[in-house]
Formats: sequence, C-alpha cells, structure tokens
Amino acid sequence: MILKKRKTKGRRLPNGLGSITKRSDCNRSRPYLVRVKVNGKLKSIGDAATYEQGLEMLLQYRDDPSLFVDTVTSFSDVYVLMRTERFRKLAKTTQINYESAYKHCKRLYNRKFAELKAADLQAVISDVRNAGAGYAMQKKVRQILHHMYSYALKYDIITLAGDYSRYIDIDQRKPKYPKKPFNTRQINRVKKLGDKWAMTVLMMIYSGVRTGEMLSIAKNDVKLRQRYFIVRESKTAAGRNRAVPISKKTLPYFEFWMQQPGKYIITDDYGNQLSYHQYRARFDAVMTASRCKHTPHECRHTCATMLDNAGANDTAIKRILGHASQGVTKGVYTHKAIHELKKAIDLI
Repeated sequence: MILKKRKTKGRRLPNGLGSITKRSDCNRSRPYLVRVKVNGKLKSIGDAATYEQGLEMLLQYRDDPSLFVDTVTSFSDVYVLMRTERFRKLAKTTQINYESAYKHCKRLYNRKFAELKAADLQAVISDVRNAGAGYAMQKKVRQILHHMYSYALKYDIITLAGDYSRYIDIDQRKPKYPKKPFNTRQINRVKKLGDKWAMTVLMMIYSGVRTGEMLSIAKNDVKLRQRYFIVRESKTAAGRNRAVPISKKTLPYFEFWMQQPGKYIITDDYGNQLSYHQYRARFDAVMTASRCKHTPHECRHTCATMLDNAGANDTAIKRILGHASQGVTKGVYTHKAIHELKKAIDLI
C-alpha cells in the first residue's frame, strides 16, 4: 500500500509527537494512518477517519500511552510504555542511566513480555556480568526490570504471579575502597595547583553537590551577590530546585567560571556542557597533580564530614546536601533560610 503524506500547510506537528499520513486510496472510511516513533521507528497506533481525529489520537498517546495498551506485547513495547510515562518525572542523568541499562537487555527485545520467566531475566544479569559490568550496572538493570513489571501489572499485561522481577539475583557490592574524605593537606595541595579544574574540585568540596548537579548548574541560577546557586537537576526529588550556599572560600572560583563562555557554570574551553566522563578525565588529572586518590563523589562526602565536624545545624546540612528531611518545606527559600545555609557552609 502506497502512503502519501497529507499536505497540511500551517499545521506542522511538533517534533516527537508522531505522524499522520493519508493512504493513496482515499475511499477508505478511515484513511489516515496514525503513527508514533518507537526506538527510532514509526509504529502504528491506529487509523482515523479524519486528520483531526488522528491528531487527537497522538495527543492522547502522548498523555497516556496506556490507552493504546493493546499494542504493547513485546519486552521493547513495555519499556517504551514505561519510558513514556516515567521519563518526564526523572532527571536527565537518571534517564541516561535507564537507557544504558536497557541496552543490556538486548536478548529480550523481541520476546513476548507475558511469556518471560525468571530464568530469562537472570540471563540478562549474566550478560551484564559477562560484559564486564559489576554491581552498579546489575543494580540499574534490575531496577528498570522492576519498573517495567510494575507497569505491566498496572496495565494487565501480566498477573501478579507473573512478576518474576522479584526473583532477580545480582552480585554483592564490592567497593574498590571505602569512601573517605579529603584531609586538610590534600585540600591544600589542590588549592596550590591554582588551575581552573582544581577550582572545580574545591567548589564541589565546599558545596557538597553531586558531580552531575554541578555540571548542570546554569549561570542564570548563580547569585554571586547573595552567595548561593540553585540546583535544578538532581537524582532525588529532595535534591531538585534546592538552594546551595557558596562558601566565601570558593566565591572567587565561581566568579572566575562565570566569566567563561557557555550557558553552564562549568564548561569546556568552547562553552559546551561537559558530560560526567569528560569531567572525570579532568578531575583525575587534578588528583594526579595533587598526589591524591579520590573520586568526585568523595568531594560530597568531604563536605558532609566537615559540616558535621564543625557542628553545623543538622537541618542546614540536609538542605545543603539535598537530603530528604521532615519539617523542611521543599522549594521554599526565604532570605532567612539562605542566611542560615551560608552560616553553616562558612563554618568549614
């Protein structure tokens, strides 16, 4: 059957919404084919009598893919259903982690979801292990499988008895070495380097932000006069849209980076946002030059340790680090609250 795109001047569909095409045989009662993009390929979600009805179907699918759950049968289909509903609630870094974990499930892509057994899911974990990935990736794969089975239950694709994600076994966590904070001598050696990447290490030590959070800070969210910035993207709900004080010790570093090109506070020489892996190479170079052996996350651990040792208020510590806390109103930052956070960070 030859498909012919309908010419709709002035009615171009938004990117990512889908497509509506009209078949060459215009005598059909429902000539409009309505499709959405799934894993890079257009997939039909039904036929429509008019273009307007087709557009309504696309909008319904965008808002609630479960309305077209009859098309959801394969493992890949269930993943798309889960991704469509869940991704809008997730931070960008978490979305990337989901996609990376999903690639390890290749053996199941075309399998009928309702026919999968515990052994099939365990075979995926074996694939992860054989690929050289350890506990962290196995945990991520298990996590997305749990989410997929939750959606499959929600939309009656499987019964409760068919939830085999409950039986997935992964390797025990074996940390290469325990998390340890920077000591004073190491911090001083990093300071003496004086280059811009050493500055970023100190900015993380004296703010407690995660690496992904630091790399996603937009300059518009940095308030130098008031000495704080807003973290918009975080792996946890408590961490999103939180105010983080800028230590007096690192204020000159923030001022330096604000003068560099690009939308974000930390960028490459051309103003482009850095990925975690790009930044990690620069961080490791600083560690080598300063004769330190630390990971980026240990900057956050150092901040938490120093705040605790300095006797900072427990609520202030949780606000700074983005930890959930009872009695703390999310997203409300008064001048008094910011002042208290700055007092806490200036203790270290």
